Amino acid sequence: MASVEATSILEKAPAPQPLGSSEAAGWKPAAMAADIATLGSGTLLAGLFNVALVFVVPKLTSVGDYGYWRMFMLYAGYVGFLHFGFADGALLRWAGRSLDEFHREIGPAMTYLFWQHLVVLVPLSVIAALLLPGPLRFVALAVAIFAPLYNTTATLQFGLQGARIFRPVAISAVAAPALFFLAVLLWASWHHLEFREIIILFVVAWCVPLFFLLAWTKPWSVAPNRTSPKELAKACVLSGWPIMLTNTGLGLIQYADRLAVSWAANIQNFAQYSMAASAMAVPITAIQACSRVIFSHLAGVTTEGRRRIYGISSWALLIAWAVLLPYYFVLDSFVRHYLPRYVLSMDYSRILLLGIPFMAVIQILQMSYAYLNGIQKHFLGRTVVALAVSLGLTSFVAFHSGSLRSVAGMQVAILCVWWLFNEWTLREWTGQRIRDWAEFVAVYLLAGSGYWLTTATGIHAGAAIALYYSVLAAIVVIGCRGKLELLLAKLKGMTAQ
Repeated sequence: MASVEATSILEKAPAPQPLGSSEAAGWKPAAMAADIATLGSGTLLAGLFNVALVFVVPKLTSVGDYGYWRMFMLYAGYVGFLHFGFADGALLRWAGRSLDEFHREIGPAMTYLFWQHLVVLVPLSVIAALLLPGPLRFVALAVAIFAPLYNTTATLQFGLQGARIFRPVAISAVAAPALFFLAVLLWASWHHLEFREIIILFVVAWCVPLFFLLAWTKPWSVAPNRTSPKELAKACVLSGWPIMLTNTGLGLIQYADRLAVSWAANIQNFAQYSMAASAMAVPITAIQACSRVIFSHLAGVTTEGRRRIYGISSWALLIAWAVLLPYYFVLDSFVRHYLPRYVLSMDYSRILLLGIPFMAVIQILQMSYAYLNGIQKHFLGRTVVALAVSLGLTSFVAFHSGSLRSVAGMQVAILCVWWLFNEWTLREWTGQRIRDWAEFVAVYLLAGSGYWLTTATGIHAGAAIALYYSVLAAIVVIGCRGKLELLLAKLKGMTAQ
């Protein structure tokens, strides 16, 4: 989910239009560029507020309170599962149509979501209230309250996005994190923040974009549709559940280490590990933005063209990761000076940064190629397998080793194996072979080794950065000069077109 922990694949994959439709005939690149700029600016602002919150909240509260807050955010990141694919199916149903064409269906959609969440969440909330201790009970009930807010808001956003009305979508995307950020600062100026207050402020902030979108769409202003909520729900859930499961599986794999630590460790250790994982917000936000842009461009390229693009794109992501790895030194300096209680988390961040290139290739390239080539269900099957393995292994390590460094290392290893597994199964559409994968891994190991050595020396950050870039320059000259020259030539060619 975009505003909490992850981003829906559907946000970058509108339903294709028939070639003979009026929409295809009325293709306007200038309008498309304006829409991308509008939605992109909202995503960027929301990302900035979310990144700021990563570092502001732990400064204003205790380690224990921060741990419960991050536990709420961890599980709130999966409430999209509770619409059972309805929102995803609604986007597929409404994409490419004007708002007038499906305006009558928004009311039944809201009605279905209200009753569906009521039926599912009331018994779960009763069970949580009876079985969980005080702090965890509050967290569980807060997640239950947040679920219908998020899923209803997401459905309204998808409807407007499908109708190519991006301005209210961008405003609603910014509203919740911006208001939450301001509310946290104002509340903290009066007294010390506790996790219950932080969670309440977050949930209240999420009410604003929902009310804004309801006021904008005015579902009550049109006569009811002949389609009943039950019929609409059946159609949307049947078409949306595979995509919803894939999105949920991706999120679970990406955060399997945090789930395992939340089950096995005490709240203080979970807070430290969660801070380390949250520090990945900057590269993850960049990955999400790139995935949207690249998917849109790949959709208009032939299958053969995509094969040529894949190799150079994966190398571009690897080189970008290697160049930006000194982000660790900036992060380490910031945490030591601004959040000294979380210095221990830097040991885990140092490891987790090694998984970024695999995560980037999976989200930006492999998922796009799977969907563009019509193998969604195959990719879903592989995601389920990867999910079972990741949750099993990270949980085993968390419970039996007791070492959070081992959990972080296992998470990186899982991402690496998942990347390689996808490379093998997608080779028909990517054109990649064993030699390509061996070269990618070799450069990754060389750059990773240089990073690992320079971050372990204990020397001044400036000298360590200089040493790292010296090692990286040698790697580029010796190991991937040809790839870099090809990449630069491709970029020049694209600029010249």
